Amino acid sequence: KFRNLMMLICKMREVDIKFNFIDDNFYLFKNSSIPQFGDIKNSIKVLNFFIKKILLNVNTPEFGPKIYIRREDASYRKILNEADLIDKLKKNNFEIINPQHFEILEQMKIFSNAKTIISPYGSNLSNIIFCKKGTKIVEISPEFNSDYEKNISSRYYNIANILDLEFQSIKADSVDVEKHSKLAKKYIHPKILGQSNYYKNMILKISDIDELINNL
Repeated sequence: KFRNLMMLICKMREVDIKFNFIDDNFYLFKNSSIPQFGDIKNSIKVLNFFIKKILLNVNTPEFGPKIYIRREDASYRKILNEADLIDKLKKNNFEIINPQHFEILEQMKIFSNAKTIISPYGSNLSNIIFCKKGTKIVEISPEFNSDYEKNISSRYYNIANILDLEFQSIKADSVDVEKHSKLAKKYIHPKILGQSNYYKNMILKISDIDELINNL
């Protein structure tokens, strides 16, 4: 999906692109040029410059202004009592979306049309860079305590602040993951997997769900 997006952007710029695939391992690259984004503000400007032109021609299923983003395919930071949350959200006219079922451009357009977005903390929230000014963003997040966790805990708040979005974070209780994926075990130290709330699942108190919905 990301490859399709890169091909579209390169086509707009009349740039030839070729993808080379490597297996899932560690590599040392010599004599290579690796592109890098600038800071958050400039990165958002660059992305919006291209995407706003592309999105004009993208057709997506019609969704209402209130959406909940599921994280059901993830290995961690899933909401274990999500069924309770979804039941209450549906009664309040929220539509439930799994972004994995959509191409990246479709995801972007869904976010750009929404007025209220609720989502567990995760990369799906990167799409808020395409939201209109004033969109309400509710992030359901674990409590981040370690210094290395705090470095990443404010990433979506910072994006929302730059774009004048209304952002709030709801804290959930953390629960150990019963069995981490092989990929997580390969790249992440066992101590971090065991201790960090970043790599755990979440439970959201029913009272917090009710308060969240009543305050929207």
